[in-house]
Amino acid sequence: MAYELAKQFSKTVTHTFFRDIQVIGQENIPKDGPVLLYGNHNNQFIDPLLIISNMTRKINFIAAAKSMRKPIIGDIGRAIGGIPVERPQDLAKIGSGILKRYDGTYLFGENSQFTKQCQIHDSILIQGIDTIILIVEIINDTKIKVRCEDSSQICIKDNKYKVQPKVDQSQMFEQVWLALKQGKCIGIFPEGGSHDNTTLLPLKPGICIMALGASQKYQTKVKLQPVGLNYFKGHKFRSKVIVEFGVPYEINQQLIDTYAINKRQAISKLLLEIEQQLKSVTIQAPSYSHLSAVMIGRSLYLPDRTRLSPQDLLELTKRFLLSFQKLKDHPEVNQVLTEIKLYNYKLKALGVKDWEVMRMQKRIYLDLQIIGYNIFMTILCLLFAFPGFIMTIPITIMLNMYAERERKTALAGSKVKISGKDVVASFKVLASIIIVPISVIIYTILFYILLTAYNIVDEEFTLRYTIIFLLMWPIYITAMIRSNDGLIRHARKVNSQILFYLYENKYRKLKKQREELQTKIRKLVDTFGEDVIHDFNHNRIIQKSQIQSPKSVAELDIQNVFVSLQELGI
Repeated sequence: MAYELAKQFSKTVTHTFFRDIQVIGQENIPKDGPVLLYGNHNNQFIDPLLIISNMTRKINFIAAAKSMRKPIIGDIGRAIGGIPVERPQDLAKIGSGILKRYDGTYLFGENSQFTKQCQIHDSILIQGIDTIILIVEIINDTKIKVRCEDSSQICIKDNKYKVQPKVDQSQMFEQVWLALKQGKCIGIFPEGGSHDNTTLLPLKPGICIMALGASQKYQTKVKLQPVGLNYFKGHKFRSKVIVEFGVPYEINQQLIDTYAINKRQAISKLLLEIEQQLKSVTIQAPSYSHLSAVMIGRSLYLPDRTRLSPQDLLELTKRFLLSFQKLKDHPEVNQVLTEIKLYNYKLKALGVKDWEVMRMQKRIYLDLQIIGYNIFMTILCLLFAFPGFIMTIPITIMLNMYAERERKTALAGSKVKISGKDVVASFKVLASIIIVPISVIIYTILFYILLTAYNIVDEEFTLRYTIIFLLMWPIYITAMIRSNDGLIRHARKVNSQILFYLYENKYRKLKKQREELQTKIRKLVDTFGEDVIHDFNHNRIIQKSQIQSPKSVAELDIQNVFVSLQELGI
């Protein structure tokens, strides 16, 4: 019962926060038997909620014990049967004194207390030094013998440090192995922590120990299933995400036998396979600018006004990323990539989207119709949403301030985060769980005071109307959010249409540049397709016959009318 409530809560949260959730490959989820499901970790507490809300069976997630001890997060974690694991980095404590010198074998401190704060097999953490420094022997309070993977990285000069204890995970592994033996589904994020990089972090070996250990100890045929969480500005409210469940696979018996003889070798092989499978369901790019250019390139390649299925769209994105990576040394490809980035820069400078440039044509009578319609819908959405905007301003300010504070804290305490955006959505959701109900109660009290103070209704109806307000306010907020989506879309269309007439020459040049880029990209695809994708012509997502010159719009898209009315709940 608790799990079903938690699953319903997950659905409510994710569908409120994200405007568009597209799920691919749900049919790949095994209906029974032991499954170890693993995914990328780019949106902290939102990631497990997204997976849980789209799973067709119960899943128990491996969760950081530090998170499980927190209010709300821990309650949700326990409700969904989370398995806590202590992470050494969460237990690290600031060491006394400073580190003065390292001679290749011994580490020397000043005012340090190594005998009291350290134990053999603990690690020393120094900011800016990524290599592992393992304590081998404690000589005295100011001298310890250490071992590290790369001593050339260690440069000591009055450094502050932390002592990270060695954690015994054997009990946690036993719990996971037993759960897999019982045919349960276990979820894990093998990167070890959330981040906002555009590529995967090095995977931790724990997932391999779970899979191989259960297979060896209980002769259990564990299935490994990758899931890719592909966010599009996932830290922003009402953004988009594509969830892709990959094809599950079993560990071959040879690898299980190898694990019994040589654990390190078996873990290395399986970890490499897990990484490759995870890359196959996620979008990987060397940087955000590169990823943005790939998205624009993919958009330019598509025939204008073509709508692909989420699966085909995701696959096309992966192919473009793979193509730019494989052909990065080719001058013609690099030239086109540079032109795409320049085109993207001009789009941002003008404040328009690629699809808006694609649709721009001077048709005064029809444009007036489109502008008039979109102004009408903007005003209609605004009238419906405006009271909610005013009343939720305090909530929005508090959520943004809280999320920004947590982002800075997370960024300061991490070596892998770029800007800390991976925690923003999670903390907005967590804060809203507390702030929104409180605000509903406050506004209900204010509504009651307003009715009684000004005698707006008879006294006998005051309580009745107050209860109706209490029940209707959350419903109105939900409808307001949907209305806001329509408001933004219609306002953007009005804005882009007016800008076109104000800066017609710039738009025409930009559109010409777009058409030239389209031709170049499609030519590159035809030229190098076979070099990147095996049997490319047979496996094309977009057939050559589909690619043609853009067609002008001759009439108003009537479907937009019905979509807009649905957003208002009409």
